[in-house]
Amino acid sequence: MRDIAVAVVCYNNEAEVVEFTKNLSKQSIIDNIQLLVTCNAVGDFEKFQKEIENVMPSALVYNPGKNLGYLPGCLYGVEQSGRMYSWVMVSNTDIEIIQSNFFDAAFKEVGDDIWCIGPDIKLASIGVHQNPFLKKRPTKSKVTIWRIAYSCFPLFWLYFKLYDLKPQKNKKEKLQIKSVYAVHGSCFLLKRECVDRILEEKPNVFMYGEELIIAEIIKSNGKTCFFDSDLKILHNENQVTGKIESKRKQRWFKESMNFYIHLFKRNDI
Repeated sequence: MRDIAVAVVCYNNEAEVVEFTKNLSKQSIIDNIQLLVTCNAVGDFEKFQKEIENVMPSALVYNPGKNLGYLPGCLYGVEQSGRMYSWVMVSNTDIEIIQSNFFDAAFKEVGDDIWCIGPDIKLASIGVHQNPFLKKRPTKSKVTIWRIAYSCFPLFWLYFKLYDLKPQKNKKEKLQIKSVYAVHGSCFLLKRECVDRILEEKPNVFMYGEELIIAEIIKSNGKTCFFDSDLKILHNENQVTGKIESKRKQRWFKESMNFYIHLFKRNDI
């Protein structure tokens, strides 16, 4: 029985998804893992499907015929499979799972209150560790700054230009399993109950801001998000999202932030 789903999307990056599949196939408990691939955009679907199945015959590849975005695209595969998985890993395909026992180790000491697990994600290019994404819930003033920064393209451009100029903190401190507010969106594991709650909100989620939205959904249900530094991921960032036109990014960021603010305020009532 395949009790763990690994859900990814393909957006004109077929070769990368095939390499991800090869890496995933090396997992020690691969017989318990179901790969789900949703094609947001693909050249030759049938050819791609065969390439994936040649590596992992059990993989399920779907073509919704439109771009569903990142998180909704991943969860589309979960819904289409019609199966109940205990855990779902939502992931970019520009990552490499370092340990062959990654999934075996991830769930060994997970309590019932944990709804999300974030691994130690290291950027291959500069060695920066991307988790934990946020240790603590942002203040209302910080959320206001985000809302203003994402409200129009000039402010959006300026905000991220200043962010790029800011020195990156290399999070090298040794952290054991620890409760955090949010983990990085490039790779995270969700308990089935959390997936169900996210699916209820799916029409409001498309691209970007997944980390914050999931964090507020977890908070509203009285559960926790955990960072496990013993789980290792290597991340080759922006293989797909780097190709997206900036003004479109700004619109998606704005929409996601508006929904996040709605959840944020709802949890403060």
